[in-house]
Amino acid sequence: MPATARPLWILTAFLIAAFPVLNFVYWPQVLRSGQLPPDGDSIGIPIYGSVLIAIIASPFVIGITGLCLRRYNPPVRLTAYRHDRPLRSALATILFGSAGVVLMLGSIAELMHQLQWYEYLWPAYTAFWVPWMFGLRAAFIEQNTVVVV
Repeated sequence: MPATARPLWILTAFLIAAFPVLNFVYWPQVLRSGQLPPDGDSIGIPIYGSVLIAIIASPFVIGITGLCLRRYNPPVRLTAYRHDRPLRSALATILFGSAGVVLMLGSIAELMHQLQWYEYLWPAYTAFWVPWMFGLRAAFIEQNTVVVV
């Protein structure tokens, strides 16, 4: 794990900002490919909807990150599990660990199919969520308990 929480904060900002950017790249490619019906809705709906989703989701994502990184412990290990904190360890492992594993397996499964180049943007983006999930899991389990006054 990093010596400070800054890389995880940078990854959090990247995940929030990259979602609308990815939609601005992805949907015009789908339109050019001819996969969308000509009498269908505009691609502006998912593109600008992604901006709205990022705005709405960002307080939750930032809040979860802040909760997990508030007392960051630099010597934390990615495989951390504290037997003196069984509830915290189990809860973080179930929430963040299982979500990270599911996202990782989903990204790998998407790579097994022959797709257009722009279809691989989503597994690549999802792959950035995996270290975020695992990093928050470890940081939450290994938070410092000593409060300096």
